[in-house]
Amino acid sequence: MLKNTKLVAGVIVLAVLLVMLAIWNSRRGGESVTIDLLAQFGDAQKRSTWTQTKEAPFSVKDVVIDGKTHKAIFAPPASRLQFKIEVPRRGVLEVFYALREDAWAADGDGAQFRIGVSDGRTYEEYLREAINPKSRDRDRKWFTATVDLSAYEGQMVEIVLGTDPGPTGSTDSRNDFCLWGDPKVKGR
Repeated sequence: MLKNTKLVAGVIVLAVLLVMLAIWNSRRGGESVTIDLLAQFGDAQKRSTWTQTKEAPFSVKDVVIDGKTHKAIFAPPASRLQFKIEVPRRGVLEVFYALREDAWAADGDGAQFRIGVSDGRTYEEYLREAINPKSRDRDRKWFTATVDLSAYEGQMVEIVLGTDPGPTGSTDSRNDFCLWGDPKVKGR
């Protein structure tokens, strides 16, 4: 009888531990979620004033820069890409950005990359960075941006990826071959 009591007590303790583990996992957010913005590219709003080359804005292809390959969107200045998504729990936007290698030695003064979020009422800018691989070797690479979207958890928002000519105030968009690589929103 004593053995059975210990066995029943052990089973009860194990069951309580399993229930506690299940509750803890559900509060952590469960499985991870990835929203591939390239998969939603067809539905994205696209605007551009680019007229300088035969290459149309918003083409997508694999691009190698400094030995690293990313599936990238060509978005020359002045361009805007807007992706409408529902932000997952603990959502984070991850995206790479760069100027194509064929722009590095060409005329121009670089380009500006901007990332923002609109919830329909307000717009918040999270990144504004000018890069110029024509004059700074350190700009000859893929840059990465990570934007915490947890303030928008569960909401429908627009992720806005924008490009503009050179540093702030510049109108020189010559050879500004801007790229957005592998944009994704990850959450739990």
